Amino acid sequence: MRTRIPSSYTKRIDQLERERKIQTLRPVAMFPRLVSVDEWGELASQMQGILKDNIKLDTPPDYGRLPKLEVVASR
Repeated sequence: MRTRIPSSYTKRIDQLERERKIQTLRPVAMFPRLVSVDEWGELASQMQGILKDNIKLDTPPDYGRLPKLEVVASR
């Protein structure tokens, strides 16, 4: 026995499937690119030095001179 499915239902299902494909391409989170321990240690020591200097001067730290971490998308 065959059941007739309204065309509005099939269009809606097609639309939902297209949206699902788009949503799978969207990143869930952004994380810094993995760097070696030596690179990370060098960056951390520079940040700690800046923070220590700014604590003595009672000013907010400015990390603008430091290299920026590259952020990558993850699912």
